Amino acid sequence: MKNKTCNASVEFKSKKIIEATQLKFLQQTLRYVARNSPFYRDYFRRFDIKHTDIKSLKDISKLPITTKEQLQRHNKKFYCVSRKDIAEIVSTTGTTGKPVFIVLTKQDLDRLMLNEARSFLCANADKLDTFHIAVTLDNLFMAGAAYYLGIMRLGASVYRAGMHNVARQIALIKRLKPTGIVTVPYFFLKLIDGLKACKIKPSSLSIKKALIIGDTIRNRDFSLNGIGALMKSKWPIKLYSTYGNSEAAISFCECEIHHGSHEHSEFVISEILDENGNPVASGELGELVLTALQSQGMPLLRYKTGDMTFQIDETCKCGRNSKRIGPILGRKSHMLKFKGTKLYPSVIENAIMDIEGVCNYVIEAFTGDDFSDKINVKIGSRYKNSNLKAVVCEQIKAYARVTPSVEIIPVEKVDLLRMDKNRSRKPRTFIDYRKVD
Repeated sequence: MKNKTCNASVEFKSKKIIEATQLKFLQQTLRYVARNSPFYRDYFRRFDIKHTDIKSLKDISKLPITTKEQLQRHNKKFYCVSRKDIAEIVSTTGTTGKPVFIVLTKQDLDRLMLNEARSFLCANADKLDTFHIAVTLDNLFMAGAAYYLGIMRLGASVYRAGMHNVARQIALIKRLKPTGIVTVPYFFLKLIDGLKACKIKPSSLSIKKALIIGDTIRNRDFSLNGIGALMKSKWPIKLYSTYGNSEAAISFCECEIHHGSHEHSEFVISEILDENGNPVASGELGELVLTALQSQGMPLLRYKTGDMTFQIDETCKCGRNSKRIGPILGRKSHMLKFKGTKLYPSVIENAIMDIEGVCNYVIEAFTGDDFSDKINVKIGSRYKNSNLKAVVCEQIKAYARVTPSVEIIPVEKVDLLRMDKNRSRKPRTFIDYRKVD
């Protein structure tokens, strides 16, 4: 399948042109997987699905849903190219079971590069920028390589600092004077702590913008959430929230309006579906489902990401007419039903993030004797104020409308709980011990 990327994005075109472009690439993708994907070829034959049945974007509902479990069980059956055509192999983290390997051709790397360049354009990056990449660049992770390639495609300068040795990071920033940084929230805060220890004011540095990956920094109303507000208060630079999915090899990014992250329409079709697989109304919470367009090595149709968000259809004030997704409000599998209330761990995290005396934390979920969800929040603190537990409980109740069990324990014990040998990218803040039916 020839990857006919456009020199200029269709995102600023009319919705009619965007939809026509997506339909063209969708039909092209269907013809391609029908010939080259053992998994979809068998699936189409078994359920009598013909690519010629898809005559409009609404017809996408006739296509099968693809799940992470199917990818794990039949990983190689999704490959559409032979070994000689594979340029790179990346992997998911495997947090919901064994990891999935994704194969990319040279054309896929070009697609990935251009998609990421579009994301950086959303964040007002240009050729005069220099970016400090403080994300994982090894261990088969796609994100670090993707952002690196995107910056190069944009024509800006970049260097790969990785996610270790804060003193080294600070020395590089002082010496190379980057204008932007790409990192995850916890490392952003770790870097700020390092600057404080060196008695360096963040505002004295050259960095003016940060692209934040991995975790959202915004609430449902697009205001900064707990961790986003904390980051902004400690280092008042421009923050842009991004979302990426390795399986679809795609990312979305906020523009300067900060009212949702833009879909790069030539490369993906995004849907928001309810628990029964039906589309929900604009603004209504559901699961993000992605169809990769112009993908060659391993195209996926209607892939269920497990991420809960909502869609924004109206034209953005930046002039883009592409669809936008809201902040990722949680993982579908992480949703808790506690005392009659549905909530995600991120709600609790945002409640306790900026409480004085909270050094670190872990949120644990388990199944009680009555088979209902139970929540235990372990707070690591060196604070001597005996009122801290009451403050934490009050703040959680204000955000979540319920009060889970709260323990104040030594910081070191929380650090041990946050360690995960199977996931080195960042410490875990949610541990799910619930019984699986």
